[in-house]
Amino acid sequence: MKRNSFVYVFKFFQLTIMALMTMTLFFRTEMPRDTVDDGGIYAGALFFVVVMIMFNGMSEMAMTIFKLPVFYKQRDLLFFPSWAYAIPSWILKIPVTLVEVGLWVILTYYVIGFDPNITRFLKQFLLLVLVNQMASGLFRFMGAVGRTMGVASTFGAFALLLQFALCGFVLSREDVKGWWIWGYWISPLMYSVNSILVNEFDGNKWKHIAPNGTEPLGVAVVKSRGFFPDA
Repeated sequence: MKRNSFVYVFKFFQLTIMALMTMTLFFRTEMPRDTVDDGGIYAGALFFVVVMIMFNGMSEMAMTIFKLPVFYKQRDLLFFPSWAYAIPSWILKIPVTLVEVGLWVILTYYVIGFDPNITRFLKQFLLLVLVNQMASGLFRFMGAVGRTMGVASTFGAFALLLQFALCGFVLSREDVKGWWIWGYWISPLMYSVNSILVNEFDGNKWKHIAPNGTEPLGVAVVKSRGFFPDA
């Protein structure tokens, strides 16, 4: 951790800059809650939040590859099993994840104008912590399997492409072909986006009936993106 302190400090700084940019892009005074199209803007903001937190774990791939020679040398000498290396590495990253996500959520949540309920604030924080942990594990796995930056980057880019294409936001569930629907159901990004959308659009500010509609606006927004409002 201390050896890579520059990386983590840079990530905190980068996250702060991106949070400030996001706050100015999705400023709550410019974002009404009157129509499904208005909800689509909030949905886009939430999707960007998930993607930003997910990609913040990408540095784990390079750091994992950098440490592999030492790991294989010590493993071959029977110093310790693989799990004794992997589990502490995961546990030590949890405080970093809490700081990163806390920094992002505290800066952006109320400025963007998400539901002011503190419970939903904490739920979004917890969800993004899990997303960051998922992303860190995914990138560490890519680094361990690829073993070199070239191979890991190639397969990593392909895996991310599948996640983005089949997460249900870029391409709606109804538009995914039958032979690709399995990718939709196994995509962790889909469950993350669905969860954060439901957390926001189930709030009190989205309970009013949509214009020319028969259901709450929040439910209509979630359904318009092909997600599950009761998830």
